[in-house]
Amino acid sequence: MTRLNEHGVSVLMPVHNAGEYLGTAVDSILNQTHQKLELILIDDHSTDGSISKLNKDSRLRIIKSPSKGIVPALNQGIAESTYPIIARMDGDDISLPNRLSSQLTTLANASNTTIIGAKVEIFSDDHGITHGYRRYESWINQQVSATEICHNFWVESCIPHPTMMMYKSALTSLGGYQDTPWPEDYDLWCRAHLAGYKFVKPKNGTLLRWRDYSKRTSRVDQRYSTDQFLICKAHYLSKILIERQINQCAIWGTGPTGSKLHNLLSGYNIDVSAFIDVNLKLAGRKKYGKPIYLVGDNPSRDDLSVIKPLGLIAVSSWGAREKIRSALLNAGLKELDDFIVVA
Repeated sequence: MTRLNEHGVSVLMPVHNAGEYLGTAVDSILNQTHQKLELILIDDHSTDGSISKLNKDSRLRIIKSPSKGIVPALNQGIAESTYPIIARMDGDDISLPNRLSSQLTTLANASNTTIIGAKVEIFSDDHGITHGYRRYESWINQQVSATEICHNFWVESCIPHPTMMMYKSALTSLGGYQDTPWPEDYDLWCRAHLAGYKFVKPKNGTLLRWRDYSKRTSRVDQRYSTDQFLICKAHYLSKILIERQINQCAIWGTGPTGSKLHNLLSGYNIDVSAFIDVNLKLAGRKKYGKPIYLVGDNPSRDDLSVIKPLGLIAVSSWGAREKIRSALLNAGLKELDDFIVVA
């Protein structure tokens, strides 16, 4: 085992007007049990004065971003980092004291082509956490092993960006961060996924408190919307299908998600041959000129013969999605080979 606990970690924290939360976020990194680190705070043109109020520390480096936006800020941080391992942190979250040490232990047992995440606790100072967010938190924390994350990769981002840790060499080999119309972190995960990288998390305990509030970037920036995530998925899924020499698929789900996915994939010359649903009211109907096949709750492999060479499960309802997955597995289909859960 590589003695990674002896290595230094460069923690990248892009900051744009983090306000009252910044000091707590910075302290949570500087107070890590793993002390061999540098915290590179990249000032993304902040105007609120919060950076100037931070306590001095020899491990805290404050640099200026060359232009506005999180992508150039992060790439500047990578360029100026001095340690072989990169970790991420946001200026409004809180890392638990053992976060870096726990992730380093996990990384030590993994390969150079592995990205480490962490379990999270979503919290808020100014409003309660909704049932939907608690369900999302639970779902994220269930995706721990490389297999679990791989099977659910196209459903949601299984790796919250501020929990990331990986080798700098691996990050640079992927081309760093890219400026896209969709989330910069999920874009990086997709490129890593296509390159064969694995994603894992330490098994035991929450390592990051993930703050939710009304001005959080993922709430106010259009790039983080559900539609932009789906556009990103279609972009990279099409690359996987083309690589596998698949130019045709069936979509399970006739609702808005299935419709949007059909239109997006068509733009990449991926033909959707059919739709699948369980709604009896759709009997005999077509969608975009494609037949809609109805199946029961416990379909046989013969019932699912329309799923060839690949089925994409595009059902946004959490319970329904898992029910479909179980039905396909019980019928003898293989996840990733015969079908991929997309939403």
